[in-house]
Amino acid sequence: MFLQAFGNTPEVMEQEYGHYQGRSRFVTVIDEEGGSALGVARLILPDATAPVKTLVDVAGEPWHLDVVNSLRAAGLSSRPVWDVASLAVDRRFRSGAAGAEVIVALCHGVHQYSLNCGVEGLVTVLDDRILRVVRAMGMPWTPMAGATSQYYLGSPASTPCVMVMSSVAESIRTRRPDLAPAVIDGIFRSIVLDPADLLPGRGGSLPRVPPCDQPDRPPVGRDRSAWKPPTHRRTGTLVSSPDPST
Repeated sequence: MFLQAFGNTPEVMEQEYGHYQGRSRFVTVIDEEGGSALGVARLILPDATAPVKTLVDVAGEPWHLDVVNSLRAAGLSSRPVWDVASLAVDRRFRSGAAGAEVIVALCHGVHQYSLNCGVEGLVTVLDDRILRVVRAMGMPWTPMAGATSQYYLGSPASTPCVMVMSSVAESIRTRRPDLAPAVIDGIFRSIVLDPADLLPGRGGSLPRVPPCDQPDRPPVGRDRSAWKPPTHRRTGTLVSSPDPST
């Protein structure tokens, strides 16, 4: 997805996001027939050792933002803030009613999962075209204090943004009441949502249980067979793991 849109190869994606794997959570929309991910949003969580990727990136080239002041200006100083590090939709679903519903479902998933986890703010770097789209949807993403539009990871024009979670519902119900049932309440035309998929604790790796007739063996490479992401899914589809490098 990112290769086609911005020229980001799997190697670039691994370099940029690989070391955040343990702190990543994925919200996905999964096709009920093929089991493939139609859309994926990656959330990166902070930990005691490092901030989230967006805050690391905007403190350096080309923005050199004062992250502490940027969060303070948004009313998020010392508040729990997560990173919407990436959002991608299969190219077959980037237009038309089906594509629009996938995007709206991802927005709902990110919003509801973050609220359920007690997150008070989200940060991201958005391609300016995408920023216009999500703002037209009523999502109150705003540029960080001092941020300008700059080249970023293949996008010729991207802007660091912040969103205060407590303002989302009112903004959408006021500016786009037609989207509120989907984005806020999770009611869709063709996508079936299990609210349990967006509860805190979803999205982590489950321990691998070897078959009873085989001895324990150390995993080889990256084992995702037990990955259980928070997911929007269509009827009859099992939760599966998207590949974050796509």
